[in-house]
Amino acid sequence: MFGLTTTRNLRATEQTKDAAWNRQFRQTLRVVRTHRLTAADLAAANHALTEVCSGIITERFQAARDHEHYRNRLTRALHAVARWRAEAGRARREAHLLAEQLLTATSGESTAARRALGLDIDPWQAAVDALNMLVDAGAAPHAWADGIESGVANERIEYDHAAQRWRLVHDEPSIHRADAP
Repeated sequence: MFGLTTTRNLRATEQTKDAAWNRQFRQTLRVVRTHRLTAADLAAANHALTEVCSGIITERFQAARDHEHYRNRLTRALHAVARWRAEAGRARREAHLLAEQLLTATSGESTAARRALGLDIDPWQAAVDALNMLVDAGAAPHAWADGIESGVANERIEYDHAAQRWRLVHDEPSIHRADAP
């Protein structure tokens, strides 16, 4: 009996081990299948993440190219503006030089001509032009120590010493002076 019980016990132990091994094997297969599904899910998620990241990287590269493109366009525009300003300055200086040469060649010291050409006006020349206009108008001015008097009208330009300015003075006609009491 001893041998038969031992054999039965050994078989029962082997069957228990086989059953435990089968359970463990099935459990391992389930885990592997689960891991396969998880691995597939991970692969899909990894692929989606790669697409998103590559889209972001592509957009950033495009933004960098756009930034570089617009920076280059702005730089070229600023250089063009600088060239245009320099050319305008040269043209303006040349126009002033030609205007000065024209006035010199025609002996034109006219203040109005200088003003029309945009040139500097000498105040003494402006005074001479004003006196010449009075002569041309028939006013025939006479110079005195403290002013300029018109030869035909009742107007004169006097120097006011208190104000240190020249002023225009209108005299009353001599008829009124005779009637005064």
